[in-house]
Amino acid sequence: MKPLSRSASLTNYAAMAQAAGLDPLAMLREVGLDPACLKDPDLKVPSEAIGQLLERSAQRSGWEDFGVRLAESRPFLVLGPLAFLVREQSNLRASLQMLSSYIHLHTESLQIWLEEDARQARLCFEYAGRHTSTRQSLDQAITAVYRFLKQALPEGWEPSRVCFMHEAPHDLRVIRRVFSNRTSFKEPINGIILKLADLERPLSTSAELGRYAHDYVQTLSMDTPRSTTAQVRRLILAALGSGHCSLASIAAQLGMDVRTIRRHLDREATSFNALLCEVRRELAPRYLAGPPRSRNELALLLGFSAPQSFTRWFRGEFGIPVANWMLDEADAPRPS
Repeated sequence: MKPLSRSASLTNYAAMAQAAGLDPLAMLREVGLDPACLKDPDLKVPSEAIGQLLERSAQRSGWEDFGVRLAESRPFLVLGPLAFLVREQSNLRASLQMLSSYIHLHTESLQIWLEEDARQARLCFEYAGRHTSTRQSLDQAITAVYRFLKQALPEGWEPSRVCFMHEAPHDLRVIRRVFSNRTSFKEPINGIILKLADLERPLSTSAELGRYAHDYVQTLSMDTPRSTTAQVRRLILAALGSGHCSLASIAAQLGMDVRTIRRHLDREATSFNALLCEVRRELAPRYLAGPPRSRNELALLLGFSAPQSFTRWFRGEFGIPVANWMLDEADAPRPS
């Protein structure tokens, strides 16, 4: 089943497209989206179609920062009931955990997770899906969450850094306006780097509204049960580049033993290794289409212990050596 997103993801799209010199209705039809989704924010539409729409809009308009501009033009409330739940938590850690847990109610293909070490915290973003380019969708998501953090935390707060895996746009004026001088490109993650102390910062809250929002969002989540396959895919995506992506660790996070999770996946006609390979197959072309990366870096991003393991896997999955693919990417024409 293809991942779906609320059509609220396209709030203000028509006005932004027109400002960029595009025909919004023609662009929607081109990717198979009904223009009615611009009027009803709660329609469920294919996530991949929205991603294609944003990529084509960026290419046709020449606005490399189309996703950033779109997110800047609208409030965090486009997330619907989830926005209230995220805003009403006692501190930033709880807020981001709620966002990570329930973002599938807004868009099923976006994965958000929080990582911490002794020095800092990283809020990571990634899209699952077979379409190669997710740059605009990721830019849009990161911008929306960054703007929420700016509104929810004390005035003057800034993250340590906002990271993008893609190269910097040629024109940085919008990026600087939105993010000040906090952006960094060609990074190993898409995400927002925070100080550990930031996670304990209080948010302005309303306890009554928070309880109501939590109960309501939980009800919505129960109406859209997540398969074991979907949960395992989400956790593989979050753990892949950490060096700790194993069936045992994922089973522990789901509160199951390895035998039980294998049985559940078998009932859903898949396995941990099949899902791991599937996620790698989705991410590898995306990483290779981005800024130049060494084979060692690509291997680490995709969860391989050594570059040789990555190159063997790549040739077996795609039928050509990774070096040939990299040459083809280098020779491919880039949007002007």
